[in-house]
Amino acid sequence: MSNGNFSLPLSADGQQALVSMLGFEDSEFTAKKTSTGLLIKLKRTERVVDEVIVTGMMERKKESFTGATASFTGEELKMVNNQNIVASLRALDPSFIQIENNSIGSNPNALPTIELRGQTSIATSSLRDEFSSDPNQPLFILDGFESDLRTIMSLDMNIIKSATILKDAASTAIYGSRASNGVVVIETIKPVAGKVRLSYTSDLNLEFPDLSSYNMMNAAEKLEFERLSGRYTAISNNFEQQIALDNIYNIRLQNVLRGVDTYWLDKPIQTAYSQRHSLSARGGEGAVVFDLGGNYRTTKGAMIGSGREDWGANINLNYRTGKLNIANRAFASGYTGNESPYGSFSLWVNTNPYYEFKSADEKYLARTESNSPGAFLSIANPLYNASLSSYNRTKNYTISNNLQLTYSISPALGITAGAQISKSTTNSNTFASPLDTQFDEVTNDLKGKLTYRGAESFSYTANAMLTYAKVFQKLHSLTANLRGEINENNSRSNGYIAVGFPSASNGNPSFAFGYQTGSKPSVATRIARRNSIVASVNYSYDQRYNADFNYNIDGSTSFGSNNLYSPYYSIGLSWNAHKEKFLKNNTWINNLRIRGNIGITGNQSFGNVSQSIFDYDRNVNRFGQGIFLSALGAPDLEWQRTRQTSIGVDGTFFKNKLNIQFNAFDKYTDPLVVAVTLPASTGLSNYPFNAGTLDVKGVETIVNYSPIYRPKDQFVLTFGLTGAITKQRYDNFNDKLNALNEEMQTSQSLVRFKDGYSPRDLWAVRSLGIDPATGQEVFLSKDGQQTFNYNTNDIVVVGSSQPLAEGTLRGTLGYKGFTASVIIRYKLKSDYLNSALYNKVENISINNVENNQDKRALYERWKNPGDIAQFKAIAITGSTPISSRFVQDENTFSGESINLGYEFRGKQWLDKAKLSNLRLSAYMNDIFYTSTVKRERGIDYPFTRSISLSLNATLK
Repeated sequence: MSNGNFSLPLSADGQQALVSMLGFEDSEFTAKKTSTGLLIKLKRTERVVDEVIVTGMMERKKESFTGATASFTGEELKMVNNQNIVASLRALDPSFIQIENNSIGSNPNALPTIELRGQTSIATSSLRDEFSSDPNQPLFILDGFESDLRTIMSLDMNIIKSATILKDAASTAIYGSRASNGVVVIETIKPVAGKVRLSYTSDLNLEFPDLSSYNMMNAAEKLEFERLSGRYTAISNNFEQQIALDNIYNIRLQNVLRGVDTYWLDKPIQTAYSQRHSLSARGGEGAVVFDLGGNYRTTKGAMIGSGREDWGANINLNYRTGKLNIANRAFASGYTGNESPYGSFSLWVNTNPYYEFKSADEKYLARTESNSPGAFLSIANPLYNASLSSYNRTKNYTISNNLQLTYSISPALGITAGAQISKSTTNSNTFASPLDTQFDEVTNDLKGKLTYRGAESFSYTANAMLTYAKVFQKLHSLTANLRGEINENNSRSNGYIAVGFPSASNGNPSFAFGYQTGSKPSVATRIARRNSIVASVNYSYDQRYNADFNYNIDGSTSFGSNNLYSPYYSIGLSWNAHKEKFLKNNTWINNLRIRGNIGITGNQSFGNVSQSIFDYDRNVNRFGQGIFLSALGAPDLEWQRTRQTSIGVDGTFFKNKLNIQFNAFDKYTDPLVVAVTLPASTGLSNYPFNAGTLDVKGVETIVNYSPIYRPKDQFVLTFGLTGAITKQRYDNFNDKLNALNEEMQTSQSLVRFKDGYSPRDLWAVRSLGIDPATGQEVFLSKDGQQTFNYNTNDIVVVGSSQPLAEGTLRGTLGYKGFTASVIIRYKLKSDYLNSALYNKVENISINNVENNQDKRALYERWKNPGDIAQFKAIAITGSTPISSRFVQDENTFSGESINLGYEFRGKQWLDKAKLSNLRLSAYMNDIFYTSTVKRERGIDYPFTRSISLSLNATLK
């Protein structure tokens, strides 16, 4: 095609043809043979891919923007992963980090922990209520309105138009007190004019539990470990007990000799299967266009009985007449989540392999005598408990409606108004059958337990914005926005714990005998209000020199009643060097932008800490019922404010073959909001106050090089590298958090809050290893002395869970409808407390010997004087304190994503099938994981490897 002219073959006569061009809407027409030809007029789109930055409030021209952002189309996101958008963003941008949760593994009902450019808050539970979110989680904006992580995780990938990550002050200051952790803006597909088109997408996924990280003993090894540890040695040479223990050992030995070696790890797991089906209809003519869609997804988890069902439906209507445009999006969604009745995966990992596998009818695997005279151990059959009527189920539904009106007063002046109402209801029920072995030793009126929690929320948001945009003398471009917004969120929850159920009960609360001792029904209510006024100005001179200014006055009930309002701002500059005359004729620089900005943003992801809370006393006297102070409010609490400084370079070179983005940033939060326990005489805990600062410095880079770049021939080969390095540091606590640090020490946490150190630092006593002569651990004191005595005063930093660098390596290929991509994640030099070493190699009490253990507990523990070993003697069953001996340096590589796809276009058989296009894709995600540390991955729920298929078809 040249200058907009093109020709069609004679065979196209009477056929439907589609014309598309970057920056214009697609147009479909019927080809006809004429002597004069056909004139096809394309309508320019309101936004062009990669030419604007979508901030969720307003759109900015990328060429004149001064902030650090990353934008991805729906197609780019789905090329990485077809399950959820979070996994795709993690692979594509180095600043978007998903923190590994080694407990929840690949549980489909669990939410991930996400950080964007490090932390800005102390993420303890003491400052959060049941309605607040993680204070280090980025803000999510869906179609212009705030959303939550659960909604984003459940969002149908097939309706996503784009996702934009806003990283620094210039791009996020418009969100004021909600933006310190960055903003992720997601836009769904909007209606477009044209013939009504039906599209269907099917996503199929298989997940295989990854058990390669487990290093458990077989039956013979476990029995030998027990013998060496003294499991079959009577206390105080008790002759009768020794006979009983010998009998138990002989029975188990006999099982081992006849081949009993049960692999319990594969009993509660299955090949997980999920499928999602999406159907949409889009089109319309004249003033009205629409988009109607629905999707349903069912997921069976890797643990038997776990899974979820998600559904969603949406209808988008767009009405345009003259200067007025009205868009309305109604959306309804819901889910049902089930946790596995098989319980924690660790229960099965810890079951001894010399026990024979028994059916669910058998309540116990064995009943044996312990080392204590007269005491017996009953080994429950985990399959028995899994077969009972116990369940853990959560149901939710959400409905919301977004309305947006845009009116063009003049070519330079426009007004936009929007409103959203949303309602959500969630109910969870956890029932433990009265027949469960956990109730064996309790009376009948306490057997069985039901925990109920119900929550509902209703919120509304309304905003209005005035926009002025004009170019003066073809050199000066000015865009100004003035916006106001109000929001209110009403949340309410209630719950109770009922105990005592008939043996045949299915958890109906009407059959409960009463409430749990010391408990009562609970009710919580929170009303949170927020308002803001935002002014935003962008100026560009000759498309070379650009400036951004944002100012926000934000008010929120989340902070002290005496500090309801706080200002936020940002100032940014950028230089489009490639527009300079001395570079215009340069053939190897296509684009070169240098930018920098500074500003203040905030964080309000906390509970309501301003008001004191009183509760009624249970006792009543002649003066009536008393009340007591259960939570002391902090009306003078200051807002948490983060100063963000960012500089960066965006460059495209060698005819678009090389693309580079580099960012350096500094996020300084002052003051932090923390909670402490007041003296016991006050009876108060978790009192919020301001103390300390947190400074996060980092650099991040994205480099893509295309040795083959021929887009006209549909042939592009690209190799890419992303990487991020981040350092974090606390300061100015001045020993105010000593009580909190003591709580961390008591709970054996490796986290501390001290000046000059990082939130990711690991604190423990330094260890010099095991003394070859005695088998005892040798510690290193603060003053450099060697000692056998463990002293908490010698606790120092022994490592950091913050990687030296983390990112991805990527290769993509596109050739005439065929696409392929490979993404490998790397994580270099992060320290890790290996819980497998701490809990399954040492710290094995005489009772815990009955659990299966890591092989290293048998082969790598000290046995005789002179042995060089990492671990204490097998016979030592006492408690071992945490030391640097269990902290290991880890480097990892994992197969994040492998994708193959092919799009069929222009095929005759497509016409016969009434299809305009058909695309097939195959994925492999998390397909491999390698690490320099041998550790268990997935304590309560295993990690999985997945293979997926996706089919997308659009009807003519």
